[in-house]
Amino acid sequence: MVKRLLVRAGIGLAIAAVTGAGIQKIRADRKREEDHSYLDPKWDEVSSVDADKDTDEVGLTQLDSIYRAEWQANAYPRSEAERKALEE
Repeated sequence: MVKRLLVRAGIGLAIAAVTGAGIQKIRADRKREEDHSYLDPKWDEVSSVDADKDTDEVGLTQLDSIYRAEWQANAYPRSEAERKALEE
């Protein structure tokens, strides 16, 4: 009877340890999701790195360049004229 009690207590402690580790991981993931420190505020102040290589990048900030690359990857029209041409 004592042996059975010790086994059940050991199993209970193991389950508690695994649950605690899982809760800590969930909390760490949520904290990481809320932390936007990887977005450098200077990106919207510094000129684009590719401004000297690409004429379309002249006058854009690094953040604008990132958005432009994303728009091109998703095939957004570059200008109002292109948008109207696509609609017709």
